[in-house]
Amino acid sequence: MRTKLIAAVLAGVALLTPAIAQTADPHAAHQELAQDRGYDKPTARADAVNAKEGPVTDALNARAGASASATAATSEADRAQYDLDRQAYLEALVRHDAAVDRTDARYMRQQRAYADAMSVWRIQVQACKKGHQRACDMPPPNVSDYY
Repeated sequence: MRTKLIAAVLAGVALLTPAIAQTADPHAAHQELAQDRGYDKPTARADAVNAKEGPVTDALNARAGASASATAATSEADRAQYDLDRQAYLEALVRHDAAVDRTDARYMRQQRAYADAMSVWRIQVQACKKGHQRACDMPPPNVSDYY
């Protein structure tokens, strides 16, 4: 009995823990970290790193700007090639859709032929069950005859 009571209390605590966490005040003051990393504050160290790395960053940005102007010159040729590729894709898509439509039409003909053959076969079976020997002796219908 005592273990069941303890288990019930622990289960209740486990169920209430998320609810208690959700009711905590989101606007409450946060505790500062023991070691503030200082990423968001200007420091002498950050100034020293920026002074050393600043020219490198500027050079990389300048190179990126130069490559952007070179890219603009070649972008016209790339755009023309892109348009040709897109047109070829659309043409291939139209050809594929036409092939799919033909396949769908063929499938519908096959389905109709099978259904017609099965209908004739069922009539044949009914006639055989009624005692018509000729219906019993006939071969089953061939689906290809109904295309």
